[in-house]
Amino acid sequence: MGIIRFRGFFRHALDDRNRLAIPSQFRNVLNHESEGKLVLTPGYDREISVYALKTWEEIENSELLTLSMDRAQARRYRRHFTFGIKEDHLDTQGRILIPQFLLEHSGIIKEVIVVGEIDYFTLWTPENYEEISHQVGKNYLDDAESIENLRRRKNENPGR
Repeated sequence: MGIIRFRGFFRHALDDRNRLAIPSQFRNVLNHESEGKLVLTPGYDREISVYALKTWEEIENSELLTLSMDRAQARRYRRHFTFGIKEDHLDTQGRILIPQFLLEHSGIIKEVIVVGEIDYFTLWTPENYEEISHQVGKNYLDDAESIENLRRRKNENPGR
């Protein structure tokens, strides 16, 4: 996925029109990768996920369009994203407009935690961020061991 790299943690606030100023490091990546074009989707954990348009199109092609639509589970999974997607672009001041349906999904009212997640970034309420951060810390060692075991099995059985 090219040189996409969103790194860092920032606290920002929505303005009175539900616009969010994107951190300058993230604006630079968005401008370089997709001419400031981006996609906002509902995340898995009550956050908003923000992708450079180019990255999102790769996800559509490699993941969402490969799902068999004759299976209810696949339709629901795909619709989780397509029913709540918003394509946008940075305005001249580096802001994006967050639609009401995504604010409701995430619970964001005013304060926003912006977190880089390498190939995309997420927007959280402070409360949801604290909760997920606690879960990540609490489960890190078990998760790291499980993931390493999966990597070993994959390397032992490269055809799978």
